[in-house]
Amino acid sequence: MSGSCCGRPIATIIKVGDFEAGITGLEAALQNVHSSGIEDEEQIKSELLRWVKEFGNYISPGTEDKYKEALLREYKKYAAKIEREAKQD
Repeated sequence: MSGSCCGRPIATIIKVGDFEAGITGLEAALQNVHSSGIEDEEQIKSELLRWVKEFGNYISPGTEDKYKEALLREYKKYAAKIEREAKQD
């Protein structure tokens, strides 16, 4: 998803509603929420949004719900990937 160069996270482009947005630190946000063990989707969305903002991404209040849905979609992909990798080990 995202990597880093020279200590700086690289933005990952995701589809948010009808536009694309670059999210810095998305991989770290996904990892942090996944490792927290939260299972409630509303809580997952809120935590993802909190982490993404903490990593310096500006999200206007009017688009937060669209971002939450997009972040949850990315989270589900991430969690499925982790589960597949765990089964292969």
